[in-house]
Amino acid sequence: MSYIPTSSLQSEEPEPEEYDHFTDEEEFEGYHKGEKPVKGKPGPQPDLKIEKVPLHLRANWEGFYVEILTLAGLAAYALNFFAGRTKNSKLATAWLKSHKELLESNFHIVGDDGQAEEPQQGIMVKESESLYSLWCTGRTGCNGMLVELKLQKRHDLVNVMSYLVKPVKDSITVTVHMTDEEMDNFVFAIVPKKTVSKMQKELQDLSFFCPDKKSGAKYDLPASLVILSESNEVANTLLTQQVTKAISNHEDMFESLLFSDQYVGPKQEDEDQAAAKPLKPKKVLIFNFTVASKGNTKVQDMARLESMMKLVLHCIDRVRKFRLGKEARAKADKNRRELEENLLKQTHLQRQEAAQLRREEKRRADKERMMAEDDPDRQRRLEERVNKAEAKRRNPFKIKQIKARG
Repeated sequence: MSYIPTSSLQSEEPEPEEYDHFTDEEEFEGYHKGEKPVKGKPGPQPDLKIEKVPLHLRANWEGFYVEILTLAGLAAYALNFFAGRTKNSKLATAWLKSHKELLESNFHIVGDDGQAEEPQQGIMVKESESLYSLWCTGRTGCNGMLVELKLQKRHDLVNVMSYLVKPVKDSITVTVHMTDEEMDNFVFAIVPKKTVSKMQKELQDLSFFCPDKKSGAKYDLPASLVILSESNEVANTLLTQQVTKAISNHEDMFESLLFSDQYVGPKQEDEDQAAAKPLKPKKVLIFNFTVASKGNTKVQDMARLESMMKLVLHCIDRVRKFRLGKEARAKADKNRRELEENLLKQTHLQRQEAAQLRREEKRRADKERMMAEDDPDRQRRLEERVNKAEAKRRNPFKIKQIKARG
């Protein structure tokens, strides 16, 4: 009897087939294996509406025109800023180079910025992109001279566009601070006819000491200028042939001049500042010039202002040598006493008005506190106190009656 191993019997058994989901008829509903799909007309297609893509979502340059314009504007502003700043710097440098020799021959120190302990030379201070200043000192008769170059705001694109509508010229203001001993007491000015009324309203010394106006034609000056003088003696002495000739020959550059021993600046519109202590007047010579250019200032135009600087130096010497006569001096002293009295009265009146306002505010606060009091007795006492203070204010000179003992 032969022995058959168990392993050989197991190997002869048939292996089960792999389960297939796709062949199982019970896996899918409504599926029949032998049926073929029926051919026929297709069913109705769904009504699909395709919307147009909005303009701002399209991938082309037309959708970014706002951003493009913004970037272009910023680029134009930046380019104009650097170009305008560079041009103003060149104009200021050109003016200093063309006038440096003249200034150094008349002043010991030219261009001190005041930053170092020892005086420096040749430094023009840049106050802003359109304002440059130069300080000169070391000349007999004056404490110093400040030159301010007020150029166009070429770095600002908005101002550049406004200049197309309303042109503005580059200007120079020269302020000479005279010593008290070297300048006599008088006020004198040469201003354009179109701005004389405005200047008299803004400047206290012109409005008080020079109410009368005289045409410049009487003194061989252009008819477009007006003479404001405290006395005829001042105008006849200071308006020499050299002065009138310099102004007439350079009418396009001359703007105005002001010689005053009572200069305190423009009138203050703020009442609080006006009520404060009056400013101490200064003895100054102020010159205003414009750069003669046809809309576009060039470097060569700055050198033409040398004749105006010579006029400034000539006027400094004339003012130093000038002395009022006896009658003119007496009139000038009288006018200054009247001005001082008027200022004291005005200051006293303003202080009284300020004190009155403070008292009114205090009474209003006391009444509000009295009305807010809940206790009737305390409210009555506060009311009596307020009424008593009001009666005392109305009759400050009332004397209490004192009974005499018999």
